Formats: sequence, structure tokens, C-alpha cells
Amino acid sequence: MSNTHEQEIKNRAVALNGQTAAVNLVGGQTLTGTLAYATVTASWGGIEYPEILTVTVSTKAHTVRLDHVSSIGQG
Repeated sequence: MSNTHEQEIKNRAVALNGQTAAVNLVGGQTLTGTLAYATVTASWGGIEYPEILTVTVSTKAHTVRLDHVSSIGQG
């Protein structure tokens, strides 16, 4: 995954945090549910982006590595 594509995925995840989202995985699967992803303030004062996100589908939380995500859209 290119750095630009990876950052686009992270930015989209931040924008949709707490909302219903469709997370499309590299293998063709799609998880649709409530997205949980938030940036963290680093000890040096900058912003860090986690390398995983969580999608809750029917009360089951799925943790997904960002390099397994091809795109994220509103669900």
C-alpha cells in the first residue's frame, strides 16, 4: 500500500469514526458496521494514526489492520 493511499484510508477512518461505515477489505470482503478509529496525541505533541481500526457488526467487534483495507465508505 502506498503511503498516499494509506494516509487516505486513515483520514477517511477519522472522518467516519463513530458512524456506520462499509470497510472493504483487500480480499473482497466487506464489513459494515460502526467504525471506531481515532488519532492519538503523541508524547512529542504530534498526531499519531493507529495501524488498526475496529468495526462493530451486530455487537461483534472486528479488529482490522489498515494494510488489509482497500477502501472505506459510508454504510
